[in-house]
Amino acid sequence: MQLTSNLAYLLGALRDGSICRFKNNQGKICSSVTFYSKSAEWLNILQKKIFEVFKKNTKIVQYGNKTPYIRVYSKELVDTLNKEFQCPLRTQIEWVTPLPIKNSNDVEIIKNYIAGFWDAEGGVSLQSKQVTFHLSWNGERCPPLEDLKKMLEELKIKCGSVCRYKNEHGVYPRFVLRVSTKDNDRFLQLIPIRNPEKRKKLLKLLSRTSPQNSLPSEGFCPEDGRD
Repeated sequence: MQLTSNLAYLLGALRDGSICRFKNNQGKICSSVTFYSKSAEWLNILQKKIFEVFKKNTKIVQYGNKTPYIRVYSKELVDTLNKEFQCPLRTQIEWVTPLPIKNSNDVEIIKNYIAGFWDAEGGVSLQSKQVTFHLSWNGERCPPLEDLKKMLEELKIKCGSVCRYKNEHGVYPRFVLRVSTKDNDRFLQLIPIRNPEKRKKLLKLLSRTSPQNSLPSEGFCPEDGRD
């Protein structure tokens, strides 16, 4: 499958998703790709991207208080994501950066991968004035966030260290990467964010931030509870 900007975005967005094979109630083996989000607006945008890239129609599904999702059933697509983009047929906890992304010299592909990743697993703190990426990972280091740090800094968006924390709500440690507060505006300008709710929060942050009250993020981890 040809790596395009739209596919790169979906690969980033899949950080809050999964690919898997399972038996249904009739014993048939099914293959599926699933994207999760509490944001219905963003799921609508993902639906359009999925149709553009994979030519698959989807619908938003929600059961009770569980997180809404969209799901594509396709053995061919699951095989492609697994073989060409290293997406594991198991938990995402050990999914490294896809090699076609890591080896790409196309700036637009890199920007879109970062955007999809942040739209799925990013955040904005109005209190600390920081843009963050977060990911649970099985290990002492988190290679996907370390790769993101390198990508961002090649775009001249400075970041702090990838920091490791105890995960109070899960088995695996939680890792966080913070964008330097002085580069929040550059992050918004360069990275094609599409999650409407997160974009609004980032714009709100930037409206409150000035060079005089920016906080540095390089080289330290300000949160409590570090491992």
